[in-house]
Amino acid sequence: MFVGIDVEAGIAVTGGRDGVRPPEPLPGGAARYLRQCREQVEGLVLALPDQCFDEPGAVRREALYGEFADRLGLPLRQFVPRSVAAVASLRRSDGEVLVCRADADAAEAVLCRASGETVESLGAQRRAVTGRPRAEALGEPTGRAALLLARARTQPRYRAAPLRTPGNPTAGAVLDAFEPVEEALRSAVTDARARHEDTPVLMDGALGGHPLARGAVQEVTGGRQPGLLETHAAALGALLVATDSVRVRTAARHSVSLTVHGVRRGLLVESDIPLTVLGEPVPMAVLERGRAVTVDVPEAQGPDVRVRRDGRETDVPCPGLRGGRHRLGMHTSGDGPGVLVFRPDDGGEPVLLPLGAPTAGTTGATR
Repeated sequence: MFVGIDVEAGIAVTGGRDGVRPPEPLPGGAARYLRQCREQVEGLVLALPDQCFDEPGAVRREALYGEFADRLGLPLRQFVPRSVAAVASLRRSDGEVLVCRADADAAEAVLCRASGETVESLGAQRRAVTGRPRAEALGEPTGRAALLLARARTQPRYRAAPLRTPGNPTAGAVLDAFEPVEEALRSAVTDARARHEDTPVLMDGALGGHPLARGAVQEVTGGRQPGLLETHAAALGALLVATDSVRVRTAARHSVSLTVHGVRRGLLVESDIPLTVLGEPVPMAVLERGRAVTVDVPEAQGPDVRVRRDGRETDVPCPGLRGGRHRLGMHTSGDGPGVLVFRPDDGGEPVLLPLGAPTAGTTGATR
């Protein structure tokens, strides 16, 4: 079977010969769920929060790679951003979709584009919520309460009206308490807004269904009322990626290779191991003819690693790298050249080397 998992939401969607199955919650976590699967997993894709795909987010991705691919031996095919996975679940053949996420601590807007069977992110904007909304703002009003809030936004006389929701706050109190979330949403959506007014807008997050959040987004986009994503949308999209029904674009922004030395016919020779190729997928594990590429690091290895980025050689400090045999991997880092991973064959902590940063650390040191 194939598996798509929304790691943050704790939801899995699986598929096999009987088609796509109903979503399943993961109260014991994704690893426990997969260990208990009775069917063989042929492909696994994990949907992660969009902020996990910058350079610092490589630490979390590597920890998950170690857990699922190395320790459990599962065929982990790809990490995909939650917003992109959610759009993939829609099976749109063409066009843009703006995904807006509203939570109590942050707001996010991600513009995605579908083209044929491929979905990609065109850019994401994330804003922290200043302060934490008071409790009266976090409930999701419906019916009469939602109507009163909508009126109170433009007609001050309705601000004193009680909503008859838990705590019985007034419409004005909820409007004031929710303002930090609205402000963060407006800022994120303004900077990520689509190029076309008719671009569909979909809401996600713990507060995504709140009428004030949807109203704030609608004010900025000037379009129709935003829709609401299903809670399992990202997991379903991840499943579709696992089955190759949809592709998520994760092409390398740079060509990168690692310079190594060896002995050939008694002579010391220098060669390059390709890590990423411009426009090609970024490999979580660097392979050659289906086998993991390894390098032997001498105990006397200096603190620098030499890489070639877009044809230019650079010495990158890597003080955490120790001697021994290592398998190689890569993680994306936004528009940067990526993060090189040295995975010790003896099971030690991987060393992550950001190729656009001055130093590197182990996953244990940076969690």
